[in-house]
Amino acid sequence: MSQPLPRPTLRGNHRDWEVVEAEGELAALGRLKTGRTRPGVTRFDPRCFVNEEDVLIELALLGMQRIAPVYKLVGTDDELRVHGYIEGQPLSALRPPGTALSGSELTQIVGLFGELAAIQPSAFALVHRCPPVLRPHTSTQFLQTLIRFTRRRVYAVHRPLLQDLFTALRIGPTVLSPTGPLAREAARLTDRPFCLLHGDLHRDNLIVAESDGRLWTIDWELALIGDPLYDLATHLHLMRYPPKQEHALLLSWARTMDVVLPGSADALARDLPRYLAYKRVQSVFTDVIRQAHVVQATPPAQLAEQLPRTVEMVHGAMRKAARPLGLGRVPGPRAVEAAYAAWYVSAPPVAPAAALDRDRRAATRPGGP
Repeated sequence: MSQPLPRPTLRGNHRDWEVVEAEGELAALGRLKTGRTRPGVTRFDPRCFVNEEDVLIELALLGMQRIAPVYKLVGTDDELRVHGYIEGQPLSALRPPGTALSGSELTQIVGLFGELAAIQPSAFALVHRCPPVLRPHTSTQFLQTLIRFTRRRVYAVHRPLLQDLFTALRIGPTVLSPTGPLAREAARLTDRPFCLLHGDLHRDNLIVAESDGRLWTIDWELALIGDPLYDLATHLHLMRYPPKQEHALLLSWARTMDVVLPGSADALARDLPRYLAYKRVQSVFTDVIRQAHVVQATPPAQLAEQLPRTVEMVHGAMRKAARPLGLGRVPGPRAVEAAYAAWYVSAPPVAPAAALDRDRRAATRPGGP
């Protein structure tokens, strides 16, 4: 039916993708992507849906354009579901983080937020994985759920292995506690209507199409039903717009959302910093843990080469989150390097080489789940 292309496998945070050329009766579909879940991958974000394909199929039924089509290959094992391959390149290749987007690109991104805001949560009732009684119903409950996930499923899970590293870096569970600073700010949130959120909208997940230069949106693994301001905060945190363009995006976002989903931009100036504080704290735990796996997998002869890269990522994340973390003084680069070097000596044996290689690749983007 199809043959692997002579090109590298695409690596995602949660799946490996193989690009194949469709043949025979499927030739008109062009190139396709087949995904394989990477075992043992740490998840740093909650999920509302079992898999990305369910989200994409529902979005297609709702008429959303410029998302990857999903095909079910009947006759294959478990009737394999594959994605159409979007011919183009990531926006990050043309506009690296920290650089400005074109006016057209900015307009398209705001338009995407508007499309998501127009989707009622009930449209995804059949594929939503969380029992209704456990779902948050207010903005306060939504942020509290995110904080609780990071406390229980990220920090607590990794604490037995990384306690000495957490202690050396002066980060701990206080910031994530039910009475901590993030939770206190969550209690002050203004309620906004919920809608579908992409959950991971950054430059690598926006593809500039070869055909017309317009943007396609990929990687819906972390889609959620929740407060639209969280999607905006995640986007700003990961995109790293120049200040002037960030301000322009905020104004355009608020105008669009007020029309499409009235009330969704309420208290924007007060509540956006609260979500951004959570994202910055979450990124610290994400980067500390991912970099621990990378360092653990590094052969002794290469440790001196790896540690500066680890320090740059972790120290940068800690500086951005210093205030919500309650760090009057962020540990300097030398202190961060010393913490990882000391932990390396006492770390348990590494996992199998293939898994470690995947962890290393997954750790190349700061702050992302």
